[in-house]
Amino acid sequence: MNQQDIILKLIEKIDLGKVTYSKLERYYNGDHDILHEKGKSDPTKSDMRAYFNYCRKMVQNSVGYILGKPVNYSSKSGNKEFIDLIDYYFSGWEKEHNINLKLKSSIHGAAYEVSFINTKGEFQSTYFTPLEMVVLHDGTVDSKVSLAVRKYKLEFDELEYVEVWDSVNYSRYSKSGSNLTLLEQKPHRFSRCPVRKLKNNDNEKSTFADIMKIIDMYNSLHSVSVQEMMDFRNAYLVLTNCTLTQEDAQKMKENGIIILPNEKAKAEWLTKNPNSQFFKDLLDNLKNEIYIQSSQVNLNESFQSNTSGVAIRLKLQELENQSAIAESIFERVLKDRLEFFCEWLKIAKSKEFDARDINISFTRNVPVDEASIVAMVRDLQGIVPQEELLSWLPRITNPSASMKKLGEEQESMGLNADLMSGLNV
Repeated sequence: MNQQDIILKLIEKIDLGKVTYSKLERYYNGDHDILHEKGKSDPTKSDMRAYFNYCRKMVQNSVGYILGKPVNYSSKSGNKEFIDLIDYYFSGWEKEHNINLKLKSSIHGAAYEVSFINTKGEFQSTYFTPLEMVVLHDGTVDSKVSLAVRKYKLEFDELEYVEVWDSVNYSRYSKSGSNLTLLEQKPHRFSRCPVRKLKNNDNEKSTFADIMKIIDMYNSLHSVSVQEMMDFRNAYLVLTNCTLTQEDAQKMKENGIIILPNEKAKAEWLTKNPNSQFFKDLLDNLKNEIYIQSSQVNLNESFQSNTSGVAIRLKLQELENQSAIAESIFERVLKDRLEFFCEWLKIAKSKEFDARDINISFTRNVPVDEASIVAMVRDLQGIVPQEELLSWLPRITNPSASMKKLGEEQESMGLNADLMSGLNV
């Protein structure tokens, strides 16, 4: 099978997955199924629809917990030049890019990162979702991407366009039916296909895939209760010892008055007493199940003032386990990105570095007791390497740069002290 036939097969795969991935995108954006259900047959009845976007909440909580604070890089060999280059070329785009990449993988179960040389001639990366991209792996143990295909449209343009990355070239086609017309082709300057897949978890499942049905039930129960209150369907007017036509009843309803034909006639309310506690318990159970199935904690619950840090960490244990798995997957993507960055440095700057020299560390985005961390760092002086100690401090994002600045300040202060001492003499 030639490459164009493979590209067309991969485009078919993109189209087949659109129903599933579009629904996940809809739910994240608050466009839930309850908003599209068939309306009431009686136009006089209320048709209010309520939805609660736990999908967005769960995704943002999990992504913010892992990547709310920037990823830290440190050199195993103490190569400060390499760290400085990473900081210089990544600082302008990496934090936002990492969050968006992880956000898309959390919504769809996977996302794709592409490295490229931007218009300034510098290394950069961008991301795409399974709604527009699919990849083919090389079948090796490393499971590297050998071919990546992206299909997209431009506004006010009837044609479809296809971008392709292989082991040598970047190509762009226009697509009409099953025909591909090559518009552009150029080397991408990397040693292999510069695309990688970020899985949300080991089975490539969306963060909220397991709770969508529960959310649908939660939305429906709230909507029904609101409709009951809007329609006043918990009370009916009962008229006895009189006859009343439908037209007369409608006029009375419109005018807001009741005219009884004789003294024996009576008007009274027939009410029903729904078990509100039952509905409340059912809603609470569904809400709890949403958090349990998503391995997250309801932070809207009030914690006791004397709750210890250890007790809070225990409540976060499931989220911590989930995050540890997500970090290990994300770290592989970051290391792959660094390999491509090293290739670019060798070509563009004639500098050779080994991506394996870099340690990658994540800092949880949770409230911390900074005073205790500082005390621990102070106590470990001379036992643990200085750069590693600095990486523990939550406000320091680049320990190597901080050490360099500190050294320059100390050197400057030493020179100033020598100068003042000379003047005093």
